[in-house]
Amino acid sequence: MPNAGPWLARPRRYRMHGLQVESACALEGWPEAPAGHEPDVLIARRPVEWPRTAGAPHTTFGRLEEDGITLAVRGVAAYRAIGGREIVVDPELVAATPDLLLYLTGVMLGLTLHLRGRWPLHAGVVDLGGARGAIAFAGPSGVGKSTLVTALVQGGGRLVTDDVAVCHQTADGVQVSPGAGRAKLDPASLDTLALGDRAAGLEPAGGDRGKLHLPVDVTADTPVPLRRVYLLDDGAHLGLEPLTGIDAVSALLEQTYLLAHASALGLAPQCFRHAAALASAVPIARLVRPRGFAH
Repeated sequence: MPNAGPWLARPRRYRMHGLQVESACALEGWPEAPAGHEPDVLIARRPVEWPRTAGAPHTTFGRLEEDGITLAVRGVAAYRAIGGREIVVDPELVAATPDLLLYLTGVMLGLTLHLRGRWPLHAGVVDLGGARGAIAFAGPSGVGKSTLVTALVQGGGRLVTDDVAVCHQTADGVQVSPGAGRAKLDPASLDTLALGDRAAGLEPAGGDRGKLHLPVDVTADTPVPLRRVYLLDDGAHLGLEPLTGIDAVSALLEQTYLLAHASALGLAPQCFRHAAALASAVPIARLVRPRGFAH
């Protein structure tokens, strides 16, 4: 008898990066939303057709569709994002729940945001409160976004989102929508944050990088104003380089979450427009630093 996994008897509503999502799958760590108007996105379980090819676990296969994209992850599931309105999941019997949710709430939600005309930035965001507002730390996987954001939360900030930030323009400036109330950290980062003793009790974040989900109690539950963006980079010496004009736009564009997928879908111009709008609205700077909190 296959494990029931995270599937629900009745769909549940969640708030996910500014969208109301009705899901047939329990989405641990994401805030629930009351049922009111029609959901923006549906998450459903049904068959997805894709070529069953050999490969190692987590080998991926992608295929552009007329109304979206199909992604199959060997040993996990086949997913299909349909027109920014629906994500279909076809899990394999051997799929572990953390792996299933990793791709569902990561790549597939990110693709759905792109298909809806939103712009997911590969960034963690922390709200420092008051006039200081929220600060985004953008950069590629492994650069230390989650560790830095969690450290600032320990220092009194509020977590807005970890790893993916969705920004939107309002009459009052740029706002960032809240993400899940947790951060993905590996054991080394937990040790750095003096949280290593909690590692044994944390849920795995899925995938093959050994990361864990750290629940964060102090989180934002409504959009917060974004005041600046730092693009993280490694270097031998601490340095801050303000970026303006096309340099700022290009640097932001490079940190678009799933840029290659968005480009394959013909959405690169959309991403460029979003990056240009953000670069014109808030200060952008490249933050170069050696690893470690001594800097």
